[in-house]
Amino acid sequence: MLALVAGAALAGCTDTDPGQAIPANGSGNAAPPGGGAPTSIAVPPRPSELSLTGVDACKLFTAAQLDELKVNRTRGRSSASEIYRGAPECVLNVNAKEPFYDYTASLITTEGVEPWLSGKRNVDAKLVSIEGFPAASFVIGGDSDANFRCTTSVGVAGGQQLMIAIDPHTKKAFSGEQLCQMSQQAATLAMQTLKTLK
Repeated sequence: MLALVAGAALAGCTDTDPGQAIPANGSGNAAPPGGGAPTSIAVPPRPSELSLTGVDACKLFTAAQLDELKVNRTRGRSSASEIYRGAPECVLNVNAKEPFYDYTASLITTEGVEPWLSGKRNVDAKLVSIEGFPAASFVIGGDSDANFRCTTSVGVAGGQQLMIAIDPHTKKAFSGEQLCQMSQQAATLAMQTLKTLK
C-alpha cells in the first residue's frame, strides 16, 4: 500500500519551529486525534517556482551551512523508495561524535507536498512555512520518540518537493520535537541555497 511504502521510506514531524505554522481549517493536523475522519489541508500558493530539475542535491548546502548543521560527510545517491525510486538524494552524516544522525535531502519531481497533507497517507502532518514556501512537516502515524524520524517537505514548484528527513542513530538523544526543529532548520538552509541557484 502506498501509505505503508511511503511510511517505510520517509518520516517526519509535527512541530512548527523554526518553520511557521499556517492555520488551515482550524487545525494543523492531517489526521485529527481521536479517530476522526482525515482532513485535507489547503496548501497556500508559493511565492515563486524553484524547479529542482538539474539540481545537485549535495550542492544545496554551503560549507558554512554544513558546519552549522555539524555535518562531517556528504554523499550523493538515488532514492531506493518505491514511490520516489531514482530521485536524486544527498545523505549528510553527523557522525564525528555522538549523538549520531543523518539528514537526507531528496529532490522529488514527480509530486508536490499535497499528498502528505491530504489525510490519505499514514502520517501525522502539519502545514508549515519554510522561507515563505508551503511545506509539510510530518511523522509516520503512531511513531514514538524511540524511533522518531522527521521529514520536512517543501513545495518548491508545481509537482515538486524538496524533502529533508532526519534519521537519528543515537537513540533517545533528542526528543521528537527537537528532531522536527532540526529537520526544518536544514530545510530552511537548503531553501536559502536553492534560491541562489535559480
